[in-house]
Amino acid sequence: MVFKLSNFIIETKNHLKGNRIENILWFVNIVPKLLGFSLERDKVFVPFWIGTALLLIYVYGVGSIVYQAKFARVPSDYVKNYFNVSILIFVLTNCYWWIKQRPLLKTVLKQVAENDRLARETDCLLKKHENLLSVVKKIVLIFNGCNMIDAIFIYLPHRIDVSNNYYSMTPCVGLEPLTASPNREICLIILALPEFCIITIILTFQSLILFLIAHTSTMYQLLSAEMLLLDEQDFDQIHYKEVKEKLPKLIKRHVLTLDIVKNLQDLYGMPTGVNFGTNAVCIALFFYLSLQECVNFSPIFINSFLVFFLYCFLCQKLIDSSESFERSVYACGWEKFDVREKRMVYIILLQAQKPLKLLAANIIPVNIYTFATTLQLLYKFLTVVKF
Repeated sequence: MVFKLSNFIIETKNHLKGNRIENILWFVNIVPKLLGFSLERDKVFVPFWIGTALLLIYVYGVGSIVYQAKFARVPSDYVKNYFNVSILIFVLTNCYWWIKQRPLLKTVLKQVAENDRLARETDCLLKKHENLLSVVKKIVLIFNGCNMIDAIFIYLPHRIDVSNNYYSMTPCVGLEPLTASPNREICLIILALPEFCIITIILTFQSLILFLIAHTSTMYQLLSAEMLLLDEQDFDQIHYKEVKEKLPKLIKRHVLTLDIVKNLQDLYGMPTGVNFGTNAVCIALFFYLSLQECVNFSPIFINSFLVFFLYCFLCQKLIDSSESFERSVYACGWEKFDVREKRMVYIILLQAQKPLKLLAANIIPVNIYTFATTLQLLYKFLTVVKF
């Protein structure tokens, strides 16, 4: 036991120090691997998802319905209860996504790993590759760290406390009275289990999409750098031979990257739309609450705002990187090439000029303009509601 623990500590240190795709995916996969829905599994562990769905429906669904029917009196009660409903909708959507989209997710992860391997073949850009992945790893770690701290110190203690009514939801319907033993202890377990599952499912889903978008943006940046390396001042036969060898590889990597972007749209389009919708409403309703209620719901607000911003920011980064790649293709010194290589560059340029974008719910473009526009609309809403 001590030997296994020692090995785990050493493995954890190595993964935290490393700046490779395996290190980031290992971190994202730690808790899912323990719960039975590891990213490496080919098949879905059905009992986990059935148990999670039933617990969620009982705790959040039944609890919300009973609260609205018997105890809700003022508008703020219904507003707070909406947060519970939005969590239920989003987590059930995620459960369905993990089951339904696992084959496509496995395909995307294989494509990303292959794209990363091909990018590392250029020795002179290995340092740049490592630095860019270091930034991606920091984004994933900071995102998870902020949300876990909020969940552990603010969200969970209030959520599993059966003596309060912070979240406008009737806990453990049918187990009354909750002040008596063993009803109280059973209720605490029933409340704690789905909360732990919710945090794991949501953070894994969100961390994974943030990683995949950021990594694809990194691949575009490396492609841009490699295209620019094709143009040298001293253009001799030796260098031209290298150009002829590199161009087919660059075409292959660009096609693979485009295929990854397409699969990301198919993979995350609908759940991202649900997440955007619930997050936008949660952010708007958050400011309707009193100061004390805002503190209790702050973990939900922080997660909603952080996810919304990072989705838009990283997707904008992906768009900018693809446009930078387009400029790099045109500036690669193609005018010095023979006809065959010029045709290859022309093919890459045609593909690079196609607008790249990810759509939430296959409708709303995810970029920094969407983020700014949404904040502007929320501000207008708040001025009407609050003032």
